[in-house]
Amino acid sequence: MKTANDILAAISNLSKKHVLKSAPENYKQGFADAAMFVYPLKDIGKILQDKFFIPNDSKFDPNKFLESAAELSVQNHLKHTASVTHFEIEKQVNPPKDVDAYYEVGAVRISLEVKCPRERANDPNALIIKMAGRVPGYEDEFNKLRDGIMEAHPDKDVVLGQNKDNTFKDFLTLSHEKFNPASGIDDCNVLFVACGYHFNINEWRMHLLQNEGLFTSQPFYPSVGFELVDVAILSNLKYFHTDAREHHDWTLRNVFMLPVVNPHARKGMTRESLLKGLSVFEHHLSQFSSFKSLKAGDVPNHVMDAIKVGVYVEEHLSEAERLRFFPVKLNKS
Repeated sequence: MKTANDILAAISNLSKKHVLKSAPENYKQGFADAAMFVYPLKDIGKILQDKFFIPNDSKFDPNKFLESAAELSVQNHLKHTASVTHFEIEKQVNPPKDVDAYYEVGAVRISLEVKCPRERANDPNALIIKMAGRVPGYEDEFNKLRDGIMEAHPDKDVVLGQNKDNTFKDFLTLSHEKFNPASGIDDCNVLFVACGYHFNINEWRMHLLQNEGLFTSQPFYPSVGFELVDVAILSNLKYFHTDAREHHDWTLRNVFMLPVVNPHARKGMTRESLLKGLSVFEHHLSQFSSFKSLKAGDVPNHVMDAIKVGVYVEEHLSEAERLRFFPVKLNKS
């Protein structure tokens, strides 16, 4: 495949099980253009088959497609950004392991890994109860809560949602292993997480900041195992590849991004390099940090913090921004 039209022709021959077959035309075109722009021409045929199941989709895996699509969107965004220099994909900053993207902004060297959580679809007829972090005796607490709900609503199925904090631990530790162990003051190491709608972003944030969360003072896993990760960016990029494809241009221009700085990061990490590395993204680090809800009233701070992302989206963002970042409205099941 030597042109975007070659890729589009291959997509037209895919089976109905492939995501791209029935995708909006602008999404297909954006994909073809991004692939041609980011991937080396000599490798593009192998990359399209290995990452996107094109042209042979007999083993199509939607989760693998989402992971690859998230990577390509981030890479395409970076390569299109004027302030980015020395951009590379799969650069070995800690040989033989490579990172999804490497780029420089001024004198700062940024290494970036992209992760896309695999999550089971919820039963639309069930009430899903999820714990905020690691709650002592959570099974007893859940059973009491379930019994109370089912006594009032006997026809309602109440299910304990899966705690994905171990998945986030894997994201952090696997990224840590790929970053340069000799990272200094002019380095910035970024974990970019492609999440869903804003309530899904909130859940992943809670894995970091609630009871025994990985970014708390007493994480359930030793912080030395992920100290090379300077910042985790939580985004709704996966949502754009699942629920809002017609609004996605295969960059991050309309993607909501919320950086969370690792309090256990290496001693050589500096705020100046961190902000320089993040400058290529339209993120909400400072605005979110200073945000105070006008409707919180007497709600305890720890309760408000557990729902802060959704409140921030509804109260702080303008209507135009909400339509831009969340063009397709979803309801939490």
